[in-house]
Amino acid sequence: MGVFLNDVLTAYSSQATLMGYPEHCSADPEKLAAIGRGLGHQVRLVHPSTGLKALFTVSELRQESPDRRIRMCKDGRQRLVEDGGTWNSGTCDSSCLRSDLSDAEAQSQGEFVERLSETSVDHTGLVVCAPHGGMIENYTDEQAERVLSQLQGAAKPCSAWRCKGWRTGGGSYEAWHITSTDIHPSSFPCLAQIKDRGFAYAVSFHGYGEDVIAVGGAATLALKAEVAAAIEAVIGGDYEVEVVTSGPYAGDSPKNFVNWLTSTGGGVQIEQPSGARATYWQQIADAVAAVFAAKL
Repeated sequence: MGVFLNDVLTAYSSQATLMGYPEHCSADPEKLAAIGRGLGHQVRLVHPSTGLKALFTVSELRQESPDRRIRMCKDGRQRLVEDGGTWNSGTCDSSCLRSDLSDAEAQSQGEFVERLSETSVDHTGLVVCAPHGGMIENYTDEQAERVLSQLQGAAKPCSAWRCKGWRTGGGSYEAWHITSTDIHPSSFPCLAQIKDRGFAYAVSFHGYGEDVIAVGGAATLALKAEVAAAIEAVIGGDYEVEVVTSGPYAGDSPKNFVNWLTSTGGGVQIEQPSGARATYWQQIADAVAAVFAAKL
């Protein structure tokens, strides 16, 4: 683990994993190895003057001279500046999280934390997840915690893994969002603790900008339909609920953490509009808890 000062350069047009992917960066393999990071891992970059912070996924290794150079697309650079500014140097930190902080401290300091809570050690029942909690995709971490509380009260085996991020003045999503298919357990110590557990079930709460509640993941169609029906029953017809089997929100990639956390390779991913989260976050969480309580 460690930190190095870096020069920030714009990606070459030939860097296909960077162009159009503002969460991605490339870096020198030896320089990364020196701080315990490699291809596919996440790193934290910090702007030297504003102090703005953001997570990036190392999607490409590239020999650089000098080796401190890090590249990203234009939109990636904008994650660490305000009002169209630029930056040419910064700090690369192997430690993505500040989980020693309380949630209140993290919020006041504009930080990113990871949490893991379990009803029992080493169980293989359900893991409920919220990788984009705090103000990244608000209410999702509360939903995961509510499912845990409901199942804990029913003496059911459940774990809750969630991350929470804030940025003072706004922009939490731009700072801390990492796509579910990119999340690497080497960069998330709590996730690393459970990555090989082989849960019978996994469900992940998310937020997005569409108008319908989308239930995806690589779980069986029957399970996804059951979850969708349970959600539909508690939201009073205010939002359409769809089982999604294709497209960008299908969530069925084997690289999606909610899938590889299960013994079968099939988890459930729930994408929710902001209005649905604000109004029905508790009801949706309770509906999901009831579905899995009956299966554990």
